[in-house]
Amino acid sequence: IFWCFENCIQFINKNAYIQTAIFGTSFCKSAREAFTLILRNAFRVGTISYVSGAILLVGKFFISSIVTAIGYIAMSETIADELYNLAGPTVIIFLISYFVSDMFMDVFDMAITTILQCFVADEEMFQGDQCYAEGALQQWIDKNQESKR
Repeated sequence: IFWCFENCIQFINKNAYIQTAIFGTSFCKSAREAFTLILRNAFRVGTISYVSGAILLVGKFFISSIVTAIGYIAMSETIADELYNLAGPTVIIFLISYFVSDMFMDVFDMAITTILQCFVADEEMFQGDQCYAEGALQQWIDKNQESKR
């Protein structure tokens, strides 16, 4: 139960900081506004969060696999005779590269969440041609929203 509570607080905290950065309001007001914004657009935010999470996970494993393969090739070419087995160092390379790629992909996760909140807030605040969202992005969202219905 504490794990669920912690994840809820982290979610609210992350989105409150995004709202604070966008609008410059206080943290508590931003937390309330972020929560209501996400609640009003729950399906869209949930879908984008799920898809982006899957893509980020694939990205983490792809980066880790490439770095591990390069490390294995480099070790087999240079120090293979000095080691009994390359499995141990290869696993360590994978773990370190996974943690580093996780940190870098967290930046992309924050960017995806921020862009989504900016788009949804822009859509709610302005109508039609007054929106700041780029035309291609607006058309893509509209087209995909119509196909879901």
